[in-house]
Amino acid sequence: MTIPRRTLFQAASAAAVLGAAGARPLRAQGAPIRVGAMLPMSGIGAEAGTAWLHGIKAAQMQWNDTGGLLGRKIEIVVRDDKFTSAGAVNAVRELAGEGVNLSIGAGQSPMALAIAPILAELKSMVVAPAPTVMSVTHENFSRNFFRLSSNALMLYGGIGNLMTTRFPDVKTWAVIAPDSENGRDVARYFKAGAMAAAAKAGRQVKVAEPVFASLNKADYRIEINNLMNSGAEGLFIGLTAAPCVSLLQQGRSVGLDRKFKVIGEAGTELMIAKAMQKSTPRNLWGVTFWAPELEPFKSEFPVSKQLGEYILKVAGTPWVPGIVQASHRSALGIFHAVKKAGSTETDAVIAALEGLQFDTAAGPYRVRKEDHQGIGSFYFAKIGARDAAPGYGLEQVYRLDENEIVEPPSPGKKYEG
Repeated sequence: MTIPRRTLFQAASAAAVLGAAGARPLRAQGAPIRVGAMLPMSGIGAEAGTAWLHGIKAAQMQWNDTGGLLGRKIEIVVRDDKFTSAGAVNAVRELAGEGVNLSIGAGQSPMALAIAPILAELKSMVVAPAPTVMSVTHENFSRNFFRLSSNALMLYGGIGNLMTTRFPDVKTWAVIAPDSENGRDVARYFKAGAMAAAAKAGRQVKVAEPVFASLNKADYRIEINNLMNSGAEGLFIGLTAAPCVSLLQQGRSVGLDRKFKVIGEAGTELMIAKAMQKSTPRNLWGVTFWAPELEPFKSEFPVSKQLGEYILKVAGTPWVPGIVQASHRSALGIFHAVKKAGSTETDAVIAALEGLQFDTAAGPYRVRKEDHQGIGSFYFAKIGARDAAPGYGLEQVYRLDENEIVEPPSPGKKYEG
């Protein structure tokens, strides 16, 4: 299949989604509304952090160009969480100390688990674009924390379901995941999704014992050897960002890409293809948050066209990983909640974000009031190299309604499903 070049987009009218009224009484009239961005701007997560920042700044520019928020400009205050739990805690404390009470951050599960318990004492709230660990909206629920992304059941269960359905000739799957609470969720729910899809189709499938790996290592040879000796025909990689790229690059030298009929991954997407170019595995599939040149993004979602134009202005290129949409969605969530509340006070914004429904570049989205879990659509696509610029792209997008797979809310209680 020929993948069309990602085109530049004309912005649709933002009048339906933007607006302004009133100002926060504790700030001088006209002073900017400051929103924090706690992201990995250095270390192994820096490329993902840059992409997330591009998404946030695209939302900022989009709203500022149409009047701002509550009649004031939006200012983004960036802090580097260094892709570590300690860095995330330092970042949220520093922002709170500077009077920034509304932030986007906790891009990974360890950061979410570290900051959620301290937000109330800091009188701050955080909207997170990517952490999947189940406990953050269950036994570790915090009223001041919102997950505007799929949880582990939705994401990894969805991947297991889609891959098992899409590739019925794969009878055995191998899984590699982070050596963490989140990593155990990855393995558990991928297996659950695969088994459910197989049972529905009336056939058998096996998921091998997972291989767990540290995110903070450079050499994955032992893990690669274990995967290749698993006897599996399909592989799912639950590592993300630089660790996922490193695993695939190192694996290629020993034939990892040829060993498995299909390889799935959890959202690193075009960052893999950008790094590996024509060495990208031909059988690689992954989560995509945004593919503007493909349907349904191309025609169905006006906000997708808006994001396309503003990403070009912010990043200087239309060739960006789809995760920009995750942080753009998180920023939109905060902006819409502030507008609805008519205030930037923490409690007022929390109340406004609970139950909020709004449009995103990936379709309609809602925030469940009871547990602050975001719910929308889940997308999966083939990732590959190509001759046309920039040398890589996506194709064959599959869509799944998260309402069909999300668990019932149970904040404060461990999910046992």
